Amino acid sequence: MPKKIIFEELNIDERTLLLRAFDYDTDSNGFIVDSSGSKIPSKETPSKFLKVEEASLIPGSLEVIDGTPTSIAKFIREKVEVAEQSS
Repeated sequence: MPKKIIFEELNIDERTLLLRAFDYDTDSNGFIVDSSGSKIPSKETPSKFLKVEEASLIPGSLEVIDGTPTSIAKFIREKVEVAEQSS
């Protein structure tokens, strides 16, 4: 049986603090940037860059994804598949 996945809603300040703890940050327009200052592209729409208020932060090594139902469903599906393969 897969582990229980728990989602927590973080406010913008909490998201920004968590990003900074993992060598990410936000620029003056609210876009998430990596340690070299490059904006993080969306995996759903690569021509779009992720803003802190639209992103979901995945624990572990801190993956930043779109906060859309499609991206979250894909994340859950992949976690369940990995868990099923390892059992």
